[in-house]
Amino acid sequence: MKKLTYLVSAVAAGLFSSAHADVSVSGSASVVYQSAGSDTNLHNGGAVSFGLSTTTASGMTVSTSAGITNSTTSGSAGAVTGWDNLTFATGGVTLNVGNDIGLPDGVGEVGGLVGDVAAVGSAGITSTTGLTDDEGTGISLSTSLGSAGLSVYYVADSAPGATGDIDGATGTGSGVKVTTSVGDVGLTVAYAAHSNTGVDDTETGASASYATGMGTITVGYTTSTGANDGNSVGVAYSMDLDADTSLGIGYQTHDVNSNSGRATDVTISRSLGGGMSVFGELRSTSGDTGAGENSSMAIGTSVSF
Repeated sequence: MKKLTYLVSAVAAGLFSSAHADVSVSGSASVVYQSAGSDTNLHNGGAVSFGLSTTTASGMTVSTSAGITNSTTSGSAGAVTGWDNLTFATGGVTLNVGNDIGLPDGVGEVGGLVGDVAAVGSAGITSTTGLTDDEGTGISLSTSLGSAGLSVYYVADSAPGATGDIDGATGTGSGVKVTTSVGDVGLTVAYAAHSNTGVDDTETGASASYATGMGTITVGYTTSTGANDGNSVGVAYSMDLDADTSLGIGYQTHDVNSNSGRATDVTISRSLGGGMSVFGELRSTSGDTGAGENSSMAIGTSVSF
């Protein structure tokens, strides 16, 4: 990472001698063996992330980011992402404007611990809580109120197209999220709403976490209305087995649209130093599920550069 950072900074300085910006570059790569029943796969992926920021004369920080990604679950199909948002931060207030503003959904769904690869081939739960669309062109603002954090969101068009044109918006959304703590318990509460051609969705979620000497336990609850009418309950437990090894166990239930499904996740990861780690993940589903196997697993290694 350091060599890339120095190189890009040097190039940027040479091309734009009058600029006063910070340029950072980081990367990651992984190789994962995945199995679900008789279906086995070997997944490779990687990403390079670019971060750009500068500070104005008044002390305002302006930043944006982008990346080149080859997802571990998309084969050889790479993608360029980013440059969608511009972030302005000053005086304890952060303003994010762009075409990729996400509403604060999923706060209460704490039991899903495995990554995308472990879920490949797994029988997904038939109906889950959530909004039908949760991002688009809009704006978000984050600030602090005493010891609490407050974020508000507004999406003017959830399908703006490549140009970000919000005329004749196909969907709009809004939301608010509050994070705080009561003693040793961390709390997060969020509400989000989305409306599109007469279909109104809402989601309310809350989670609480408590850390002990034996690990951290997190519980969450979500209720949603509209296309996904129902609720879900999740619980997760994580602990350090030693200085380099961590274990996680998660359980998530969904009772939505007269369907009931459950998923249990187990993860273990060990750091090998130098940004490299090895990991194993297991997911088991039951109840009302779709096509696929009721259990799937993945083992692999990931490296951060």
